[in-house]
Amino acid sequence: MGRQIVETIQTHLPMNAAEARARAIDLLKEVGIPAAERRIDHYPHQFSAACASACDRAGTLRQPAPHHRRRATTALDVSIQAQIIQLLKKLGREHGTAVMLVTHDMGVIAETADRVAVMYAGRLVEVGPVQEVIHHPQHPTPRASWLHSAIGQEVERLPQIEGSMPRLNAIPKGCAFNPRCPKAFGRCREERPDLLPAGATRAACWLHAKQGGEHG
Repeated sequence: MGRQIVETIQTHLPMNAAEARARAIDLLKEVGIPAAERRIDHYPHQFSAACASACDRAGTLRQPAPHHRRRATTALDVSIQAQIIQLLKKLGREHGTAVMLVTHDMGVIAETADRVAVMYAGRLVEVGPVQEVIHHPQHPTPRASWLHSAIGQEVERLPQIEGSMPRLNAIPKGCAFNPRCPKAFGRCREERPDLLPAGATRAACWLHAKQGGEHG
């Protein structure tokens, strides 16, 4: 485990092996690994899932490497996932570090994020404060409809929008969502919208265009 962390540190900081090892031990202590001086030489299978995931994060959390992407909570059970998310939030607060989560887990988004960006067919369709996007979505995607109807509300049946996601090599002309959208009109089938002001958020939807246009 230590070899991986030391390698990451040396890739991004001008440290020799001894300095990087000392930094790695400090990072292991910071994320709550007991006996870090000894555990640094253990293999991943010798750690619990929580410890292994925390160690995997330790080499990158405090490094000036914005291109680093790690799957911090993949394949973890709910309780361990919650521990890792709390760890990320704690280190973010202490070191002024931004954390970007890429997830399909709406519960994690609701509990963790300040802002959320919703994507459809590989493009941003809505960006804004998480509570606004969850409770007052301005783009009629399946995800927005699900959030609006399911988060914090009791429903007998979740709404369903007919059709399926397009293949990325066969995205329709205009708005990618237009074949499935119950509010689509002529412009939606011809022009792809950029993110437009939509109340407290921005949404890639011609319904929010200032010039309006026919909606039928």
